[in-house]
Amino acid sequence: MKIALDATYAADPTPTGTGIYSQRLIQALAATRLDAANSRTELLLCFRFGPYLRWARKQPWPEGCALSPLLEHWPPAGRVRLFHGLNQRLTKTAYPLRVITVHDLFPMTSADYSTPEFQRHFTEILRSAIERADHIISVSEATRQQLLRHTGARPDRIHVIHHGVDLAVVPSHAEREHFRERILGLNKDEKFFLHVGSLQVRKNVANIVLALQRVPKFRLVLAGGAGFGAEQIDSLIEKEGLTGRVIRLGHASADRLSLLYSSATALVFPSLEEGFGIPLLEAMSYGLPVITSNCSSMPEVGGDAALYVDPLDSLQIGEAMRRVAEDEMLAADLGRRGKERAGLFSWEKCARATWEVYREALNEK
Repeated sequence: MKIALDATYAADPTPTGTGIYSQRLIQALAATRLDAANSRTELLLCFRFGPYLRWARKQPWPEGCALSPLLEHWPPAGRVRLFHGLNQRLTKTAYPLRVITVHDLFPMTSADYSTPEFQRHFTEILRSAIERADHIISVSEATRQQLLRHTGARPDRIHVIHHGVDLAVVPSHAEREHFRERILGLNKDEKFFLHVGSLQVRKNVANIVLALQRVPKFRLVLAGGAGFGAEQIDSLIEKEGLTGRVIRLGHASADRLSLLYSSATALVFPSLEEGFGIPLLEAMSYGLPVITSNCSSMPEVGGDAALYVDPLDSLQIGEAMRRVAEDEMLAADLGRRGKERAGLFSWEKCARATWEVYREALNEK
């Protein structure tokens, strides 16, 4: 029996949220496929034609996974019983069973986070996928609630399955010092706060910049590419006279993120809306204190292991940064609880719950 997955985002050589989810879930599904209940199932990884030609064919994939290009109206070779859209979309092909993973709905929930054209395009794709999906995997309870409020998704067809997190790989002291001095350009005693994610309105980077005034001796490192509203953020940095204190790294590789999580004072992640928020768990796995929003999915992911703030209040964000910087006991406690919290999430657990959704759908037929 074949289960096909739209693995397009997994082929991206510089993956972010959905790409990381797709890569790690595929690896974990392949590993757990050897379980007795799944052993007769073949995983077929499908890629839209451009990514298939540019990247997918040249990359190593887990043993037991076949590859296929994904065309809008044509099924891949061989009989496929179930198709899983890992990136919250479905092709027009009429597969016997269809599952989608929904990561977020921000273009449907606010007009402030993207262009009107993107909002219309996203809404059309997602509504069509939800209407045709037999089962929906939601990456958080917060996203499930949004699905119920903004779409016609049936409650009994939505399954909440959290992301996992990779084990922390801590660089050596020498590697961290080299990175701090040569890449970040920091003096020996300089410290920095970290934000991981695109520079965009939804990530609330502007309020982190304003909050930086509360910790005058610290730098801010922004690790992420430019998104919607990045120009305004750059203008704000210049207007506030913080150009010399803010370091823009662009997209950070896994190795570079490891160095950042191992060297920062805290992750500052006061996003206005998140489907899940992978950087929270990544930072916690390194024992890095986390400051994040008291809304959306952040409390669901962070549990009792984060310092929560009102994301709309830059003074409150700044005060939280000051507390972590000055209170060593608080920082150590957040780090300890963060490691414990991250230990509750794994890609194996995510994969096993996903297999259960497949089995439920197949048994219904």
